[in-house]
Parts: sequence; structure tokens; C-alpha cells
Amino acid sequence: MANPVRIGIVDMGSNAIRFLVAEATGAAIAVLESHRLPIRLGREVFHTGQIPDATLADTVDAFRRFRASCDRLGAQRIRAIATSAMRDARNRELLVDRVRDACAIEIEVISGTQEAYLLKLGVETKVDVHEGRSLLVDLGGGSVEIVLIEKGQVTSADSYRLGALRMLEALRDSESAGESFVDLMRKHMKSLERRIVDRFEAARIDRYVAVGGNVESLADLVATRAGNKQKDGVDACSLADLTKEVADLAALPIPARMDRYGLKADRADTIVPAGLVYARIGELAGVDRVLVPRVGIKDGLLVEVVQGHFETFAAEDHVEVVLSACRAMGRRFHFEADHAETVLTLSRQIFDQTREMHGLGGRARVLLEAAALLHDVGVAVNNDGHHKHSQYLIQSSELVGLSDEERQIVALLARYHRKSPPMRDHEDFMALRRRDRSLVERLAAMLRIADALDRQHAGVVRDVTVRIKEEAVELRPILGGDPRTRLTLEAKAVEEKGSLFAQLFGKAPQLIVP
Repeated sequence: MANPVRIGIVDMGSNAIRFLVAEATGAAIAVLESHRLPIRLGREVFHTGQIPDATLADTVDAFRRFRASCDRLGAQRIRAIATSAMRDARNRELLVDRVRDACAIEIEVISGTQEAYLLKLGVETKVDVHEGRSLLVDLGGGSVEIVLIEKGQVTSADSYRLGALRMLEALRDSESAGESFVDLMRKHMKSLERRIVDRFEAARIDRYVAVGGNVESLADLVATRAGNKQKDGVDACSLADLTKEVADLAALPIPARMDRYGLKADRADTIVPAGLVYARIGELAGVDRVLVPRVGIKDGLLVEVVQGHFETFAAEDHVEVVLSACRAMGRRFHFEADHAETVLTLSRQIFDQTREMHGLGGRARVLLEAAALLHDVGVAVNNDGHHKHSQYLIQSSELVGLSDEERQIVALLARYHRKSPPMRDHEDFMALRRRDRSLVERLAAMLRIADALDRQHAGVVRDVTVRIKEEAVELRPILGGDPRTRLTLEAKAVEEKGSLFAQLFGKAPQLIVP
């Protein structure tokens, strides 16, 4: 049995900061301590772009107290993430530095796509999303994350600046201008409707999963009125009941919401804008029921940290999330799927069979796989110089499961799959940290060979066996077509594109023609 490990988790939202310490023993996770502090990072950020001094001080003090709890409980690892408000804050590095100096905790500001990935991990602990089509909606203070899942795989993930606190601050004086808050919210949601309705029309939604503190409070109110019960820790209510509850709350001033329903001040004001967004998304999706699993990205983050700690947890789920996102992007740009899958297979085989030379691990393999699928997407722009177009498209797209830094590496790998290798006068390459520049060089060398082995884009080479010799690396192909094929084009391509590999590893790749 695996030894237990204790982990500290921080989720810095726009409306509150959540802290927890958990103990994991293999697959079993027990929360030891959990706190929610109503520190509103987004209140001033959404107006001025800055976190005010008082909020900076409150946040640092909260982290000091959390650090003390982690030390008292013996947490061996701490992971802290921040979302929409910190993404928008111009002085976010000041807060990051102060927290690091005060308590040695590093805050990671994540993208909306990373939020979507963590959301999926958290929801999967309560809801089975491996059958049919699932819609996941996580509405926080600064943004709403909308994730579509088909048979367990993420097919799209979008982030919109329609968070409850952001809307509350933006429309604070709406009623004095002659329009109700609800009317103005509906106008703001028009942009959301135009952008997502096409996704919902493609196929029916089998389950609508709503995540966030506001929808949990709404589910509590609906349950009190309608007598709903939880099943396996998941609330379920009709969309009609949820919509009615939001309308009733909107008709009351904030103090009355607090008095009548016992809502806290930082919930009573945001629950209406949040509820309006949840309800409208449900209408657009054509669903009649809402599932509320009472989990969030902090739960997904905990799962990710635990999976990374125990080697018995395979990383296969994470890999499939990334590759599913890459294939979805490829389809969006009408990529040559057969060629992409062939290069993916050959890249994996070259990577796995040359480990003693490159010494890279699982993270590097995932980045190579992503680049193999997307290296030619730039053809959608223009075949000439398509490697540069591929770089731009990847940099400009969201890929679930990859951080911004990882996506930049994948983009550069696509850039270097042909033509010029990485050069010191290439600005994007030199902007990387030294270790990542070395990573790009080694992975690009392997990707160039894999691409060369499918020079005809016809799957002539199905698999490859690599033999590392004293002066060369022999590539022995397994053919997928006519066994009499001479592979003249592939041999020439390997010779030309293998020069980077030879330069880095001191052994030239050679195609051994059957």
C-alpha cells in the first residue's frame, strides 16, 4: 500500500480564496481542513486593473495562516493557482512575489483552458461523463468556463468574461440608468449566445453539469422549496425551478435576500448574475435538468497533484485530454488526419527507442505528440511557409491540458518540423528558458525524422524500429503498403531532415531500406 501524503491546495478565485489540506493514500483522498475566505481580488481589478494595497495585505495574511496550517498538518506539497482576476491584474507579480517571500508558496496564474482541464478532473470524481455528450459550466467571479465533453474526451473549452462579480461591478449603477439589472445582463449575454449556440446545435446535450458556489446556493434554495434530494453526492434540479428561483431573488434587494434566505453578503449580490448565466446557457443547450456535483477546480487540482505524486496513477487520462484537444483543433483547420496520425505513431516510436540518447520524460513525450498532430495545420493558411503558419495558429489557439508555456513549445516544434532548425536569431525561440530551448531542439530533431518517414503522406512506413549503433542510428521501417516500395523519397528526406538529430546526438539517422 502506498504511504499517505498530505497536500495543500489553494484556489484563488475572483470572489473568494479557497484553501484545503488533504491526505491521499493511493486513490483514497480525505480532506483534513478546508476554508473559504471572501477576499475579492476582482472587485477593484475589474474597475482599475490593479489589486489595491489592502487586498494585497489581506491575501498575504491569508496565505501566512494557510502555511501555518500546512506546517501543523505536515503537508509535503503545496500547489496554489489563480484565475481570472489575477490574469487581469497588472500588478499580479507584486502579489506573487509577496506571497513567495512571506511563506514560500508559489502562485501559478493559469489560463482559462487550464481551468477547463481541472474542471473536468474535478467533475469526474462525482459525475460519469464517459457516455454521451456532457456540458460543464463553471461560473466564477471573473469568467465562465464552458466545456463540452463527448464520451469522456474534451472536444472544446471556452472562457468568457461573464463572471458574476465582473458583471456585478460593470452593471452596478444599471437601474439608475433606466434599465433593470436583469435586462442589462441579458444584453451582455447576447455575445455569449452568438458564440456558443452553434456548438450546441451539433448534437444534443445528455447532461448539464453546473459548478460554482452560486449554483450550489441556488440548488440549496430549490431543494428547500421543491424537496429535491441528493443522489451520490450530486444535486439535481429542473432548469425551470432554477430559473424561477433566480427570478424570485432578482425581484428582491440584496438585504432582503440576506434576511429571507440567510445568504452571506458576498453571495447575496453575485447569486443573481450567476444564476442568469447558468439559466440562459441551459436554455441554449436545450436541457431540462441541471446537475450540481459540488466540486470545482480545486478538486481537479487535488486530483492532478495526487496523480502526479503516486506513480501507480497513470498519466494516460491527461495525455488523451491533450491529444483530443489537438485533434479537435486539427479538424477545425481541416488537417490531413491520416498523415498526422502516422507522424504521431512514428514520433512515439522514435522517442521511446532513443531514450538513452535524449533522456527526456513523459511531459516531453506529450509535447512531441501534440506537435506531431498539429505540425501541418498551417496548410490551412497557405502551403508555402506552412510551418510558420502552424506556429502562429497553435500560439493563437487554446489547447486543453497544456499550459501557455507548453503550448508555446508545441508551436515552436511545429515551426521547426521543416526548413530552418532552431536558430539564435529566432526571437520566439530565444525567449524560452535555456532548458526549454534544449527541449525544443531535441524534440524537433525527432519530429523532423518522423515527418520524413511519411514523406509521401501515404502511410508507406507504418512503424519503425530504431537501432543505436556506434556511429549511426539505424531506422528499420515496417511497411504498411507494397513491400516492394523502395522508399527513395523517404531515404532522401531522412538524410536531409536528420542533420539536426546528428548535430545534437553525434549519430546520423540512416534509413535501412528493406
